[in-house]
Amino acid sequence: MTLDQLRYLVALAEEGSFTKAAERVYLTQPALSVQIRKLEEELGVRLFDRREGRPTEVGRAVVAQARRVLEEVERLKALARGEEGCFQGPFRVGVIPTLAPYLLPRLLPRFTARYPGLEVSVREELTPAILAELQEGRLDAGLVGTKEGGSGLLALPLFEEAFLAYVSPHHPLYGREAIHPLEVPLEDTWVLSEGHCFREQVLAVCRPTLGRRRVEFQSGDLETLILLVEEVGGLTLLPEVALWTLPQAKRAHLRPLSPPGAGRTVHLLLREGSLKAPVAKALGEEVARLFQALRKGAGL
Repeated sequence: MTLDQLRYLVALAEEGSFTKAAERVYLTQPALSVQIRKLEEELGVRLFDRREGRPTEVGRAVVAQARRVLEEVERLKALARGEEGCFQGPFRVGVIPTLAPYLLPRLLPRFTARYPGLEVSVREELTPAILAELQEGRLDAGLVGTKEGGSGLLALPLFEEAFLAYVSPHHPLYGREAIHPLEVPLEDTWVLSEGHCFREQVLAVCRPTLGRRRVEFQSGDLETLILLVEEVGGLTLLPEVALWTLPQAKRAHLRPLSPPGAGRTVHLLLREGSLKAPVAKALGEEVARLFQALRKGAGL
């Protein structure tokens, strides 16, 4: 097999189409098909399902390994040029939705100004997708709200943040200066939809359901939950990072949880031995500095 064949396979897996992949690697579609078939014949397996337009089960494993091989080739080139560890070239990051809108507008200008040689690409994804794409080599780093493990992955803690209740003025708990976590009624609490790690963290804090909600709605956006509290009633829980975009007038709705302890630790995920590991760690350091600066400025 050749490195070009591995590049063709990765392009085909990412594009999901022989036509688009051929354009990307500057081949005709028949020529690309021939190269993929030669690779399949050498390996003795079918790598790509032509009818469904995606890799087979074994094909996904081969694509992931091909990405690692190609990354090592780039490492070899960087070593030869004396550039290993340099902050330049493509850098792909996945960020969970309960971090992205609050961190990225402040983080990206600082990070790209500090490392102008980087071509940063950021995607908002749920934690399982970030884990899968890191292991497959489609991401170089991930920012998540839980400690996640996986084959060949490192999880580095960046900062700890508390949860606060955001309460409607019409709710009985609004008159409290602080709220005990076991006093938070699940039937009155707006939560994120399934798949969000923050949802599970909130459910672990709230008192078990005693009754049924009059209105059931699950959102993928914390800002929607805030609006529901204001217009419909009830309450929701917010991580500290969400407070940085909260207007001062709305902070009257906030109540700390006492005793403290409900919260989460934000982690940086990266692949062990990745060529981009120094860049990923620099990103993590920038995130930690930013959080501390914003927490100090917000007086939290």
